[in-house]
Amino acid sequence: MKCPKSTYDLKENLEYRDRAFKDFGYGPANPNEEDDYFWKLRAEEWNTTTDEAKTMRCGNCAAFIQTPEMMACIVKGIQGEESNDETHAPEVSDAANLGYCELLEFKCAAGRTCSAWLVGGPITKALTGRKRDMVLVAKAMIPPMRGEDEPEDMEEEE
Repeated sequence: MKCPKSTYDLKENLEYRDRAFKDFGYGPANPNEEDDYFWKLRAEEWNTTTDEAKTMRCGNCAAFIQTPEMMACIVKGIQGEESNDETHAPEVSDAANLGYCELLEFKCAAGRTCSAWLVGGPITKALTGRKRDMVLVAKAMIPPMRGEDEPEDMEEEE
């Protein structure tokens, strides 16, 4: 599997994450703290209660990828040039419960959410069939960043 650029390019990851904050209501800012205002906004957007909205997290989104291959990309990207003996990359990834958002193309924390949330996740093994098609259709509906022509295709494993 080819690692998505934002798993190892911090500048690109932050650019895409900032877009998620600005354009897709990514948050809350600190998922470990109460943020009634944030959840009230999400509940209104999704026409549900705040308690229900609080259950709709990146960690259970159908576009949140936590396959072993993607997690290796994320850890390797955090590790950078550090040796295996000196890195804390696996602990960082685990502490934030990171995954990769296929829709918005950045490293994402499982405790957050955004307007693009889709039921049915996380992705922990290769996608096939209807679920893969659903994610690709949703991804195609998101406007590309910086004049990009099209979003990258998801690789299908055999």
